[in-house]
Amino acid sequence: MRLPFALQSYTHRSLPISAQRLINVFAEAQPAEAKTRAALLHTPGLRDFATLPLAPVRGLHVMGADLFVVSGPAVYRVTATGSVTALGIIADGGPVSLDSDGESLCIVVPETGQAFVVARVAGTVTQVSDADYQLASSVCVIDGYFVFAKQNSTEFFLSALNDPLAFNALDFASAEGAPDNITVAARVGRDLWLFGDRSTEIWSNVGATDFPFLRVSGGFVSRGTAARFSVTSRLGTAIWLGDDRVAYTAAGVSPQRISTHAIEQAWGGYERVDDAVAYIYEQDGHAFYVITFPSAGDTWCFDFATGAWHERESEGLGVWRAVTGVPFAGGVIAGDVAQGKLWLLDPTHGWEGTAPIIRVATGTGFHAEGKKVFFTRIAAEFETGVGLVTGQGAAPVAWLAWSDDGGRTWSNDASASLGAIGGYHARLEWRRLGAARHRV
Repeated sequence: MRLPFALQSYTHRSLPISAQRLINVFAEAQPAEAKTRAALLHTPGLRDFATLPLAPVRGLHVMGADLFVVSGPAVYRVTATGSVTALGIIADGGPVSLDSDGESLCIVVPETGQAFVVARVAGTVTQVSDADYQLASSVCVIDGYFVFAKQNSTEFFLSALNDPLAFNALDFASAEGAPDNITVAARVGRDLWLFGDRSTEIWSNVGATDFPFLRVSGGFVSRGTAARFSVTSRLGTAIWLGDDRVAYTAAGVSPQRISTHAIEQAWGGYERVDDAVAYIYEQDGHAFYVITFPSAGDTWCFDFATGAWHERESEGLGVWRAVTGVPFAGGVIAGDVAQGKLWLLDPTHGWEGTAPIIRVATGTGFHAEGKKVFFTRIAAEFETGVGLVTGQGAAPVAWLAWSDDGGRTWSNDASASLGAIGGYHARLEWRRLGAARHRV
């Protein structure tokens, strides 16, 4: 008899309903002729790419052939070989909003409202000091205009064309569909999305001489965002954490819920979510929306390929340390949530630096309509014989634990060998596991 197993993280408030969890593993659908219709794969390890003198990493952006990094109060240029050059100092704080037109990178520090401009060629860092600049909470670039959300306001304003250091006091407009402040101005495709506390407006560049942006007809979404840095986009589609603590995606004006009831129960219990930070990375045909809640100590990932969620966790941190990432140097480079480290996401690597990665899959509950079932033997199929030659991993093992009360309490761990390197015929079996009417 084939037992049902976990394909997502879905731990319900009432554990007997579902205690499923995937931590540092995710499900991948397989074709009908494969051995299984779905397999659990491990999440990528983190290889050293570069070390920055100051920490933590607050933002990444690729401009030209280089990666520009804000880490601590400093701005760095990082080459594709991992060489690091310090460029200058900006205001300290949390995550930054940043975007470029290919020649100038603008960085906004939401805590202070200050903006700084990094010249791609010269590498200079200059604070915006134009008298018509307003303190801002975010920046994005559309058609050569640097678009800023004014702090604690319904207004947004523009720089001069291709010049983030020059401003005109008349180049501003207001999101007036609802009386809430703009939290973040974001580029989604070629449109400008103005996310507020409780609503969102969609504007577009119509090329008018007095002010180039105009609200799109019908461009109003009755959902705002609970976290400025949860807002991302992919292929012309916005993804964000809504003001109701539900995750949404939308290409037009109709938001589509992508979170689950179980996840929303978890998020609803967090003391705060406004500090959530998210990004999207793509690897091996999967696109992952990664959202980290620093105060709650959790990281969740949505896989666009399957529509399922799983969790990420770094040993000793709670959250996944890869808090932000961008495609660079032929792969995905991620910034560390606590250290001045840049990591290369490597799906063939089993470590995060020198730290091991603990992977856990908790299955669905098995029952036989209330009848007692005797578990004389449980076998699990792994890819075996792929350990290391020496050291940690030379004799890999898997641990099994089970719960007969819906996932509230668990047995002691029972181990089974995954086979030394080359031991491809190793079988994982556990015997004499007792009886239960409902087992996870």
